[in-house]
Amino acid sequence: MTIHLRPEEIEAAIAGLEIDDEARKHLESCVLCHAEAAEFEELMEVRRAEMAEEEPDWEAAKAEVMARLPGEGGTVSTRGSRWSRPVLALAAALVVAVGIGALLPRDPAIPPFDDVAVEEILAEMDELLSDDSIPGFELIDPETDDLETYFDNGAS
Repeated sequence: MTIHLRPEEIEAAIAGLEIDDEARKHLESCVLCHAEAAEFEELMEVRRAEMAEEEPDWEAAKAEVMARLPGEGGTVSTRGSRWSRPVLALAAALVVAVGIGALLPRDPAIPPFDDVAVEEILAEMDELLSDDSIPGFELIDPETDDLETYFDNGAS
């Protein structure tokens, strides 16, 4: 065979996949293809070693977590969590603000809403609406003084 193996054929042979007999014989007899296969295997071994170094130590991580748990050899921290101080400070500021608001004197000129007489407001509205003249209609029809005359004269 005068043609060398393609990289895919060499990779398939290294991976243990089936290749044809002619390609397998060429790989065994050709110095260049055999060297390329050996170089590729060496590259794979180096990468496997790098990956093993990058892998986290799961047993050490598990031991660290188990040491934090209460019970068997683990200790629990008695310190408060990170957010407890800010929450307590916020609650204290809220209590102070509400206390100051409650102690401030109210303006006597503005009665609180509860003291407003609803009956007085309704009486004023009835009085305002009982008048048949509506401001602004005199601009439309200067001869109309009230709403009844406006509708009686046929204008719409």
